[in-house]
Amino acid sequence: MKPKQLGAILLCYFLFGLSHSFAQTSLNPDISVIPRFRVETNDGAKLPAERKFSRPEFTLEEFELAVQAYLNPYARADIFLAKRGVGTEPIEIEEAYATFLRGLPGNMNIRIGKYLAEYGKLNSLHPHAWPFLTKPLSLERFLGEEGINDLGLSVSFLIPTGDVLFTRFNIDVLAGNTTAAIDPHSGNLSGGPGYADTLGGKPLYANAARLMTFFPVSENSDIEIGLSGLTGIHDPYNNLRFYYGNFDFKFKWKPSSYTSLVLQGEALLNTRNVATGTNLRGNLITQSLTSSGFYVYGDYQFQKIFTIGTRYDWSQSPYSKEDKAEAIAIFFGYYPVEETTAFRLQYQHTRTNVPGTNVLAVNSIALQFMFSMGPHKAHPF
Repeated sequence: MKPKQLGAILLCYFLFGLSHSFAQTSLNPDISVIPRFRVETNDGAKLPAERKFSRPEFTLEEFELAVQAYLNPYARADIFLAKRGVGTEPIEIEEAYATFLRGLPGNMNIRIGKYLAEYGKLNSLHPHAWPFLTKPLSLERFLGEEGINDLGLSVSFLIPTGDVLFTRFNIDVLAGNTTAAIDPHSGNLSGGPGYADTLGGKPLYANAARLMTFFPVSENSDIEIGLSGLTGIHDPYNNLRFYYGNFDFKFKWKPSSYTSLVLQGEALLNTRNVATGTNLRGNLITQSLTSSGFYVYGDYQFQKIFTIGTRYDWSQSPYSKEDKAEAIAIFFGYYPVEETTAFRLQYQHTRTNVPGTNVLAVNSIALQFMFSMGPHKAHPF
């Protein structure tokens, strides 16, 4: 272990111990720790020669440290540090931002820092808050492994729509680093080969926005509906831009603390111009491309500490309508001590159809265990 990593881990332990050694005051932040462990096997490692489940692999998915506190009556700060694996992987700043909650005109909120943008419904949630173990294929393919997590400034405000509806609109100005992570054609935004020469070192800003409305359906149920958009430069050498549109919904029925049902889904539409060559005059030739993807899932809670659910995914890729993938997952959750510990078991069947290759079908089985220490819980019911 490198000295810097050891020092960071010791600092985390010191902060955690300090918060429990002294009485809480307004200067002491809330400190939480959530580690996630996984055991997984699949039958795709030796395909197409042989279909055989691999030896189960034990991994530390993520060790998350959350430090959260009000800076003053008008603003609060949230910092999330993450470490993946037990090897030499670095400790990362997953999120670090301040939110100004009060004192602004029109019930406006402002967030500034590094954060998960409120694009769609699932992007802004940490994986430990998902009821399943794997990211939906449409979000994985179009938003990348880390999602829309960028440096930026977010402004949100309430829209007056009466006493029944709760409606909010937010808009984000992002640094554009996410584009490099989700799009292999975008190059190195930190200044890789050709970047400075082509763009003069100018930042590739991205923009996101979401309009959501929330309203009760009955005494025990409610629904949230959202429309989101995201745009950024996907080809910095030719200054070509992509546009994402997203529709999301979440329905929740909760007649008691022992029973609940959640139905949730998102549909994403991608459109972009891609470079296909140059004409005899040297002018760029582009082609318009549109592709899409969606997921939908249901999660049923029963006897308070058990959940069972299923999810269906279907997705094309950002650069091809012919590159398709679909998956169906069945997941089961067990929360023996409410929100402080969680066991999740998932089976997933994934089929990938890449042009020019045979359809690849893979089955995977995974067991996840996590626990939470502190106020930031692993799974909110």
